[in-house]
Amino acid sequence: MAGKTKSLTNVVKLGVKYGPVAYEAIKHGKEPAKEFAQRQLGKLNARRQALSHAEGLTDGSVMPVWKDDERVWIVFNGLEPIASHPTVDAPLALLIQGYDLTKRIRPTGKQGPSLSPLKALRHKR
Repeated sequence: MAGKTKSLTNVVKLGVKYGPVAYEAIKHGKEPAKEFAQRQLGKLNARRQALSHAEGLTDGSVMPVWKDDERVWIVFNGLEPIASHPTVDAPLALLIQGYDLTKRIRPTGKQGPSLSPLKALRHKR
């Protein structure tokens, strides 16, 4: 019983001493963490949006380019750049300058597996 009391006393002392600091750190750290998660999700969604945009075009294709330290997906209709995901304020012709346009990606129509991995295993048997 003496060991439990001593450890409980230490927990209370540390909680009183560092509790307000931990509370403030969590309170102020939540927003930057939320913004970081939204940025990462936006990066993942940008490729998917660009491919679905290009899929709806007659001769659609996409190509990743870099603007500063951000990857931007440029959507092409034939050889003409028509949009970017995420949208940027720079002209598209300037963004693709110096890139090899033969490395564009054509949408396949099927963005991901239609079956879950378990169902795919069942169908192989």
